[in-house]
Amino acid sequence: MSNVSKQSLRILSALALIAVGSSDALAGNMKDTGSMDATYAKREALPIADRDGHVLMLSEAVGTDVNTSQSAYLEGFAFSAREINDLTQGTGTQHGYVIFSKGDDSEVVKYDGNITTVMKDGHPATSFKGKWSAVNGTGRYAGIQGDGTYEGHFTAEDKWHVDWTGWHSLSETLANVQ
Repeated sequence: MSNVSKQSLRILSALALIAVGSSDALAGNMKDTGSMDATYAKREALPIADRDGHVLMLSEAVGTDVNTSQSAYLEGFAFSAREINDLTQGTGTQHGYVIFSKGDDSEVVKYDGNITTVMKDGHPATSFKGKWSAVNGTGRYAGIQGDGTYEGHFTAEDKWHVDWTGWHSLSETLANVQ
């Protein structure tokens, strides 16, 4: 191989590494963290007669998102979390959607996780964790993509707190959000 060919190969290799290393930046992938505190607006438990303490619970909780990273992603957005839980003695699965909204901007996120309830000092202590993924959005959030994880716990019988982390894709329309 000639020196010119070797030099060309080195340059192409270096450019390929640069392109791979910056592809996340070009695609607009942003890592974010946040938290949510919510209060139940609606909750209905439907008993299932197959074993003691088995219920399907349909609920809606509302609150405001707080972004704990340096971006403004979803900061101050109101949200409505709508979910169905399949629980036995307070432990089971949760599936739902969170609808974030602020003016003309919105994002819909789907989540799936597990709920665990244990007795602590004679009282139930309920925690939950799982994964979330962006479904769609409107306004500056139209076409958004992303996913991550969440963990939370109940702070009162009708209130909960959750911390989330993940990434979202930043399209050109979202450039002004950051």
